[in-house]
Amino acid sequence: MEKLSFGRKPKVLVVGAGPIGLAAALEFANFEIDTLVLDEMNEISRVSKAICWSQRSLEMLNRVGVAEQLIDKGSTWKKGRVFKAEEEIYNFNLQVEAGFKAPAFINLQQYYVEQYLIERCADFPDLIDLRFKNKVVDVAQQDGHVTVRIETPDGIYQLHGQYLLACDGASSQVRRQFGLEFDGRHFEERFLIADVEMEADFPSERWFWFAPNFHPGQSALLHKQPDNIYRIDLQLGPDADIEEEKKPENVIPRIEKIVGGRPFTLDWISIYSFNCRRIE
Repeated sequence: MEKLSFGRKPKVLVVGAGPIGLAAALEFANFEIDTLVLDEMNEISRVSKAICWSQRSLEMLNRVGVAEQLIDKGSTWKKGRVFKAEEEIYNFNLQVEAGFKAPAFINLQQYYVEQYLIERCADFPDLIDLRFKNKVVDVAQQDGHVTVRIETPDGIYQLHGQYLLACDGASSQVRRQFGLEFDGRHFEERFLIADVEMEADFPSERWFWFAPNFHPGQSALLHKQPDNIYRIDLQLGPDADIEEEKKPENVIPRIEKIVGGRPFTLDWISIYSFNCRRIE
């Protein structure tokens, strides 16, 4: 491959153009710090992924100029209800007092957040350079700077920066290279995510069930999103067969029990387990 040249020498290299990397670049722009954002993808993933954005997150996103867009588009909520079977046993309000600029939570698909952040980055052409289909394959630290090796469809090139920020996700290539492991607890329990599109009059609240009649012996969660999308989260147990559980013919009967006969279409299916971990 031809070795490419890159004339600009940014102060900060950000690896990963997800919400964290993009927001970081915008925060650097607030301080007039020249930043290059590198990501191996070239399009926004059209699956919901993260949907819950807290008041504190919205306060930070307000600093970089996108919070109002998110709030306008998102499904705002502050109340939650907890059920045992069909009986409500607890409820809570996460924002009892009035007067806050940001709501307690909004639900909004991650692809909207990334889209708004990318559009906002375009307001800083002299400070933020977004480079997609640029995969960081190696990082080297020297005194006073860092060198990255970047692979693109047109060739490979190297560039230097004073700092590097790794925002390349749970399977970070950068963290793996430097042996930076997460310490903490991994939970073996598996959960099914099903985003469904349907017309419903459910309020914009967080509903959580212990052992509901429609999903005996396990837990369930329901969240409302924009565009008539609802997030349904079902506990499966640690021994669940991931490939079997993701099959639509196994998911659809479960959803039918939850939504009470309403017509719906599946928008996204995924299986996850969760972690409570951090880098030392």
